[in-house]
Amino acid sequence: MASITVQRPVVIKAIVTEAFKRLYVADLEEAIKRVDAIVQQIDVQSRRVELERQVSPQTRNIRAQLEMERQRQEGTRIELQARLREAQDLQLNTEFLQGTIEGTVDVSVGDNLFDKISRTEIIVKDGIVLEIRETATSPLIMPAGG
Repeated sequence: MASITVQRPVVIKAIVTEAFKRLYVADLEEAIKRVDAIVQQIDVQSRRVELERQVSPQTRNIRAQLEMERQRQEGTRIELQARLREAQDLQLNTEFLQGTIEGTVDVSVGDNLFDKISRTEIIVKDGIVLEIRETATSPLIMPAGG
């Protein structure tokens, strides 16, 4: 019988524990510090360009690139701060969407495709898999990209 292996998204959800919350908050705080350090480096480079006093198309281009990168980093910082506030407000024993990974599944002739590519979730608590959930996907609504 003919078969094929296909990829499907697998959602990872974590049960919020004190340890999870503490690690997540620490990771976000560290990411904010890294962004702050990058912004400081950009500011130093911008000051160097300003001190050169030679206004040329190249220096204007460098200034524009530095300003664009600074704005991008500031946007990242704002997003991280919002996620940090959310992390600090997480309620214990609730499910937190941690991310999505790709999983594979074998599909053979005669299989119900929608059962095979069902929405799959892995529920973890402090890194330990507690549950694997599979819910059928509606045959009328295909997942994004499909």
